[in-house]
Order: sequence, then structure tokens, then C-alpha cells
Amino acid sequence: MTEPSSRSATGPWAIAYWFLTVVFLVTAFISIQRIPAGFLSSYAADVACPAWLYIGLRGLQGPQRPNRLGRFFAATPERAALVLFGGSTLTELSQMWWPRGIFAGTYDPWDIVAYAVGVGACYVAEKISRSRDRLATVPAD
Repeated sequence: MTEPSSRSATGPWAIAYWFLTVVFLVTAFISIQRIPAGFLSSYAADVACPAWLYIGLRGLQGPQRPNRLGRFFAATPERAALVLFGGSTLTELSQMWWPRGIFAGTYDPWDIVAYAVGVGACYVAEKISRSRDRLATVPAD
């Protein structure tokens, strides 16, 4: 994995990680209780969960020791984003082909858009963060 695990556990990524954890838990509660809550009950978890997984897989929230599988899937921001978006999309597509299967539910193409927003936001934020880090370490002439 490329150097994100050296980041502080109190930085913006750690805050985002814990914020997304809370969002996911709140949306899970809403879903279990079958509370109609608009965006919260329809798409918030679809944005939050892949984003949370991206941060955790890349080790952006703080120091960690990734296992072999984590090192492979999180080797680059691109690989992590593609794996998480692809996996999320496959779970959604499985609802169209196998609605009572492992990922039981109703197929909704907007869920795929939500996955892209969550993973895409983290990918772009990481790329911007890395660019700023590189600029900060370049010596001035």
C-alpha cells in the first residue's frame, strides 16, 4: 500500500471515517425500523458505505497493518476505487437478476450513482490531498 497509513489518526480522513460510520449506523437503524426518511432511508447508506470502505481499505483514517488482500486491493487509489465501485455495482445488479439472493432488494440505478459519488469523492479528495502533500515537500528555489 502506498504511504497513506502514515497519516495521523486525528486528521480529516479520521473525521470523515467516523462521520461515515455514524451515517451508516443511523441509516441502518432507519432501515431496520422501516422509517421513511427520504434521502436518509434511500441513498445515504449507498453514498456512505463505499466511501467508508475506501477510507478503511486505503488506511487513510490512521495507522493500520493491512493484510495481504488489503494490500492488493488498496495498492493504488485507482485500484481501490475500481474494486469498491465495481463490487458495489455488482451487488446492485444482483438485485435485478436475483432479488431474493444474498443482497436481497430492489434494483435502483440511482444506487449505482450514489456508489460513484461516495467512492469518487474519496478518490478525488485523496488525489488532491496527495498533490498538496507533494507540493508542500518540494523545496522552493
